[in-house]
Amino acid sequence: PIGPDPSVIISVPEDVQIPHLLRRAGFGGSPSEQAGYESLGLARAVDQLLNYQSIDNTQVPATPNIVLSYSGQQTGNVSQALQTWWLQRMVGTTHPLEEKMTLFWHNHFATGISKVENGYLMFKQNDFLRANALGNFHDILTGMTADGAMLVWLDGNQNRKGNPNENYAREVMEVFSTGRGPYTQDDVGAGALAFTGYGIDSNGDGVFNPNLHDDSIKTFMGTTGNLGPGDIIDILVAHPATASNLATELFEFFAYPNPSPETVTRLSGVYLNSGYDIKSLVQAILTSREFISPQAYLANVKSPAEYAATALRSLGAAYNPVGAVTAIGNMGQVLFDPPSVFGWPSGLGWINTASMLARYNFPTVVQTTEENSASGLDAAQVFGSGIQDDAGVHTILSDLFPD
Repeated sequence: PIGPDPSVIISVPEDVQIPHLLRRAGFGGSPSEQAGYESLGLARAVDQLLNYQSIDNTQVPATPNIVLSYSGQQTGNVSQALQTWWLQRMVGTTHPLEEKMTLFWHNHFATGISKVENGYLMFKQNDFLRANALGNFHDILTGMTADGAMLVWLDGNQNRKGNPNENYAREVMEVFSTGRGPYTQDDVGAGALAFTGYGIDSNGDGVFNPNLHDDSIKTFMGTTGNLGPGDIIDILVAHPATASNLATELFEFFAYPNPSPETVTRLSGVYLNSGYDIKSLVQAILTSREFISPQAYLANVKSPAEYAATALRSLGAAYNPVGAVTAIGNMGQVLFDPPSVFGWPSGLGWINTASMLARYNFPTVVQTTEENSASGLDAAQVFGSGIQDDAGVHTILSDLFPD
């Protein structure tokens, strides 16, 4: 049943807890990686996943193969270069929770290159989200408000004194913080005036120009004054509805859909009492009884990026990044280009006739065969003694599904 008393939740067996943790807080793991976390035990494994800063991660590519300049010419297939770069990070990272949270924020602050039309701005946003993956939500929302890609995506760079644009003011509440309900159209209008004045400099950074800012008296969600961007952000990050929304969204991302009101209330309290610290909130989720309950076990449908990265990471085999991101796109997810400001679907929303066929075909797309000589999964490497051998089949199944 949904929403049992946390004090009486039954845990899944210990031998499935670490694989479950690595799938949810990362992208699975190779047998040796699984064994390393098993040796730590669940509590220490969670701690290591959360505190990744001291772990060397220089083996993953730091930047995509694009022009790293806002003014530079964007040549070639920039979108494909961004996607292959990020997939390689997901598969090869020693900071799996960092990449998983970057994926979470990318969907939360959904921004698309199809409108931004600049790979460098998209890379800078992705890099900011990674740097703040487990940071403070006040810092995250402040940074995203002045983010170059976001300013283009929601027309914040066109929001000027005397000609306000309401796009960002509406979505910062409806999608990024409180959700629908606590605000009115008057709040949207006041918020638009408060966010006037942003532009993008020659480095692709958002800049605030006081001369383009509306400094009139405004009333926003019950607060009156000469409000600016910082004032609106202060109000939103502290709002109980923001706490509830973030607690629910993160819990569903890591555990299962439709958490009980009691669970959401408890996690909202963690967010508010910690001063809006996302790391504290994620830690509370990963160490909760609900997270290792039977209700959470195998309860979530992976997004295409998670599906592909988990398979490739668990197998530890060579693969063709271009073929892999093409397959992810065929499953319905083009990284750096979500379908709208609301992001991608979740859960069973990923499952339809076309996407399931693409999921079934994924192993064929990435494997190396005589007909496909590209660097894909090498059957000899993955199966050892051959795909027809029972031992080889057992090996690949145990790598993908160690529990």
